[in-house]
Amino acid sequence: MKTWIIITMYWAVAVGATYCIRAYNNKKNRHKIALFRAIGITTTPSLWKQIGTHASIVFLVPPLMPVIIIVFLIDKSLKHNKMKKKMKTEAEPQEEKKYAANMEENLPNDIFTQASKAMMDALIFGTFDDFENLLDDKVEVVLYQRKTIKGKADVMSYWWGWRTRFVMTKKVTNFEVVMSRYYSHACLKIETDQLVMFQMEEGKICKMLSMPMHLTSLYSDDNMLNYPLEYERIKPFLLGLEENTDEEGKPMSLADRIPCLHCGVESQDLNWFAIRRPDWFYKNWKFGVVSVCPNCGRVVEYKEVKTEESDDEKNVPIEGSKYSDMGNDLSDWANRIIPEDMDEGVNADNVEDYVSRLMNEMTEVRVEQGYKLEMRLPVEAGSGDRTHILVVDDKGNETEEIAKHLEIPPTEMGVWQLYLLERLHTVLPLWWHGGYNRRKLILKESDIDDIIPLKFHDLHELKEQEKLMPCVTIGSNDDKGQLLVVSCSYWNDWEGLVRQSVEYKLKNGRVVSENDSREVLYQFHCGLWY
Repeated sequence: MKTWIIITMYWAVAVGATYCIRAYNNKKNRHKIALFRAIGITTTPSLWKQIGTHASIVFLVPPLMPVIIIVFLIDKSLKHNKMKKKMKTEAEPQEEKKYAANMEENLPNDIFTQASKAMMDALIFGTFDDFENLLDDKVEVVLYQRKTIKGKADVMSYWWGWRTRFVMTKKVTNFEVVMSRYYSHACLKIETDQLVMFQMEEGKICKMLSMPMHLTSLYSDDNMLNYPLEYERIKPFLLGLEENTDEEGKPMSLADRIPCLHCGVESQDLNWFAIRRPDWFYKNWKFGVVSVCPNCGRVVEYKEVKTEESDDEKNVPIEGSKYSDMGNDLSDWANRIIPEDMDEGVNADNVEDYVSRLMNEMTEVRVEQGYKLEMRLPVEAGSGDRTHILVVDDKGNETEEIAKHLEIPPTEMGVWQLYLLERLHTVLPLWWHGGYNRRKLILKESDIDDIIPLKFHDLHELKEQEKLMPCVTIGSNDDKGQLLVVSCSYWNDWEGLVRQSVEYKLKNGRVVSENDSREVLYQFHCGLWY
């Protein structure tokens, strides 16, 4: 409170008290008259009136002045702290929300990657020249389920306005160029859910698609960064589309949906179907709509509408197989040491026999003299455990860093056996939270058909890129050692389909370095937690 206000209030109280006392003195009082008569005074002396008039001021000053002083000091202290805080705030620069512009690793160096990066730079920095040079004069932008913008000038105007509304106001700050396996080329990911995808003709962007990454819910099959459904696999579950409705049953237009970015067919000209197929648990039926390109036969869009429980039709047989049963030499060796039943194949009764069989199968890798290989099954205590592969010396000292005590020749089979030994715990018994590490190694093509979430997806691109089967690549050999790279794909219910590559550097039969990298081929999360 301001000091001058306190002083004003003090004087108002003092003057008010003065006039109250004066009014009391002027009032006739029988006790006062009796007192004056007793001492011989018949009239009130003028001196008493003066004292009575100003007595309030004299008597009110002593008790009120300390209060005024205290309030004054508090006010000064508050002003000082406020000024100090203001000076500190002005001295320290405010943390500004920064833009994030990222590039996913291992993107192909093609026109789609260049277009995605040019658009990212344009939206962040406002330098639209490179992006504009990539636009065809008749370019179109399809805003999913909203409208289609046509013409280079209108497209540029739209993205200028979009940048003004969202980027310059810091509502959108995260951009990333990522790989969309739905169309096998790069696209621009904005924040966490929006994607901008491209169709190119003669090095120019002829069509753009702005849409959410998920059309329905998270982990659904409509993730536009994963692989599309395969038409031949879903064909038995397709129905005629009588009326296209959304989740609330309202009619939806087929225009301004996802066009075929392979051959350019507009969404309203695609073949549309209703679909009724089992979910990946095979417990419910999933209902949705599907569009198929009449030219290239690819599934363009899948949008789930609802899910319905079914007791009598849960297990739906799916005829045929996408992949053959073909493996390779690496697969054959792995199949000999990996039990068919992860949880029951190795137990306390046969663990020693399993270790002996494992030692016999290790035709390339040798355990260092004075050490032996042992295995400890998971203990059902705590929050979780896994099987432990150990190397133990003559004194009983054990370690899980088995590579330090193994002799490995720089051959394909030698480094493959090392790779599996180090990761054998992912295919052996696990308990409770240890189950997050459970893997299904893809050792032959038909293993893909056993993974229910992949049942309906088109993964031919992985086969063509040789990213399904395990392989070993022998690299350079220098003073630091021989480089060998093991690549193996696996499925995990919390990661999806992953291609793991491990670089080993071997020198004189020993591992001198080991680097692990992973590429998520199909993103998936089962939605369950232990």
